[in-house]
Amino acid sequence: MAPQQRLIIVTLMAVFVTALSIAYVLSVPQLGIDWKADFERNVLVVENVSPDSPNHGKVVAGQRVVAVKKDNGGLIPLFVDTIHEDPDLLTYQRYNILLEQQNRLIEELEDGIINVITSDQRVVTLTAEQQAGSGALAYLLIKAGYGWVALLVAAGIWAYSPGRIETKLFFLSGVSIFSTTLTLGTYGGRELAISGDVLAVLMSLNHLAVLQVSASLIALFWVYPIRQSRFPGHYVILAIGVLAWLSDQLQLATSPQYTVYSVIVVGFILGVMVLGRQWRLTRNHPIERASLKWCALSVFTGCLLLTTLIMLPPALGVSRGLPLSLSLISVLVLYLGMAAGLTRYRLFDLEQWWFKTWIWFFGGVLVVLLDVALIFGLGLAGEMALALSLALAGWFYFPLRQALMSRLGRNRQNNFDLALKKLVDNLFSASSGGRILSAWPDLLKQTFSPLSIRPIKQPADAKPVAVSNDGVQMTLAALDVDQPGFLLEFADDGRRLFSPDDLRIASLLRAISEQALFTVRAREDGAEAERRRIMRDLHDDVGGRILSVLHNASDERQASLARNALQSLREALQALDQESLSWLVDCVHDWNDLCLQRCKEMGVQLRWSFTGDLYKEQAITVRQRINLSRIIHEALTNAFRHAHPDYVQVSVKLDNENLYLKVTNDGVVRLQTENNNIAKRGLNNMRTRSEELGGHFHFHINGSTATIDAVIPLDGA
Repeated sequence: MAPQQRLIIVTLMAVFVTALSIAYVLSVPQLGIDWKADFERNVLVVENVSPDSPNHGKVVAGQRVVAVKKDNGGLIPLFVDTIHEDPDLLTYQRYNILLEQQNRLIEELEDGIINVITSDQRVVTLTAEQQAGSGALAYLLIKAGYGWVALLVAAGIWAYSPGRIETKLFFLSGVSIFSTTLTLGTYGGRELAISGDVLAVLMSLNHLAVLQVSASLIALFWVYPIRQSRFPGHYVILAIGVLAWLSDQLQLATSPQYTVYSVIVVGFILGVMVLGRQWRLTRNHPIERASLKWCALSVFTGCLLLTTLIMLPPALGVSRGLPLSLSLISVLVLYLGMAAGLTRYRLFDLEQWWFKTWIWFFGGVLVVLLDVALIFGLGLAGEMALALSLALAGWFYFPLRQALMSRLGRNRQNNFDLALKKLVDNLFSASSGGRILSAWPDLLKQTFSPLSIRPIKQPADAKPVAVSNDGVQMTLAALDVDQPGFLLEFADDGRRLFSPDDLRIASLLRAISEQALFTVRAREDGAEAERRRIMRDLHDDVGGRILSVLHNASDERQASLARNALQSLREALQALDQESLSWLVDCVHDWNDLCLQRCKEMGVQLRWSFTGDLYKEQAITVRQRINLSRIIHEALTNAFRHAHPDYVQVSVKLDNENLYLKVTNDGVVRLQTENNNIAKRGLNNMRTRSEELGGHFHFHINGSTATIDAVIPLDGA
């Protein structure tokens, strides 16, 4: 059976039982009078008479009523216990008297006419009739509302994992809360009387349900998150609850104070002890400890409020400090807290879609409840009530639900949107496969915000993406054979576990990155093949023609030009070879020789300096060597062409990351426009060559001195 079907069946059964309770409450004849108890005289006092009541004007507020007079002249005394909201606070003796009195009163009410005797011995004839808008119905609906919340949360958890003992126990607690509030709502809001036999049945069910609430929650912590032992302690705890109920039914003590309320208080203390043992058992299990923390926060806080506000005062023989309607808010704390835990910690191994499904289901239930409320509460026709309920749900509930759903998924959606944007940017700007590989772990961090991410080695047949059963870890296989995989732990900085949604997103990001890496590699292979073809054409065609010019040169000038052209061609071919390297120590000597030769030709003094450590096997790419050589050559040309220098100072400096080149000359004069344009072209060429290597270029003139600065990263190419 599908989970939604289980949830619908449970809901329909609950609707049926709720409808029976509503039908019974509506069938009880009402007087339209609100009563209050006079504890000093042990009689009832008229508090208010409804303007719509047929008894309006027959009795007035403040009037005391002491008895009901039967047709045969007999009297049925009225006392404060008659309208007691929670008769299980009475002793069994007083409770039995109440049951007998309720049976006698309901007989009089069902006749439609009832004669009451006031404190001044006046007989007043009142009319009893069924009233749809009575306070008893409102009381029932409010109390039942608490039970419906508990039932829907517990049933939703059980429906998606019905075979596990912990979900069964939690479902039992929800059913018990529902039964407790529904029975209380049926008898607790009675105006004057209901059938004593019905009251006895409702009270019996109420006591069984409230004992099982306590027993099922204690039993839950016996088995969850870690089963405490092989001994079936959870069944023993449930059996103790049943035995306590039997002692209540047999009235083995003087009142429910001892057979119900004291048992629940002792059960709460036992539950704290069971919870403490779970805390010790989970000390080396971080996932179970996280689940326990949230369960303890929700269940313990709810039970503490439930016990303190509702159970403890009767167990101590004192009155409750708060009305039941307010005290039952503890039910919401317990069950809504558990629902929130499902979305964050995957309690009971359920996923976040449980919450989304529950919200969807609750939307349908809300429409039906609104329809019922409008029919019975406002007396609207069925078609009008349905239309109005749909309008209210559409205008208020569904926008609120959508806002809540959006808020739940907003952070992850934002992370995914940013990650996807970054991924697309990387793909379009990636000049090599290495760029994609280096950006991959940062992409995972931005998307999932894990507490930790570390590289791992995985077998070749490992799944591309996998999430551990407990949701703590997500592993991603390597994008390339010589790269590591990655292990991510605890999503959203430890605020939640990994879910199937994360698995889907990670699989999508990895598939896109893997395809992009394949595309870039294919582009690199194509570019390399094209470079090889160009190198062959240049070597075989252009190189052959230059050699022919060199061999047939008519004078030394033509031969020198041909040799220079041949050297430039060789450098160009080397630059096209991506795998070629040049030893840095040889490059520095070549640059020194170049400067010496050019300065000697121009009759200018050279001031050469080099600082830094040179290692024999330290290398740079051919592209770096050629660009730096041409920057030096162009700097010297600018100095000789656009100035009248007495000296040229060339400084080369090395550190672990960069090469610093500085060329300074004196003798700067005011340039003509034509020469100025030529100088600008030379400077632009030097700047372009520096930026090709990932470096920076700067030129400035100070008086008659011109300086060129270039900073080139040694790992750039």
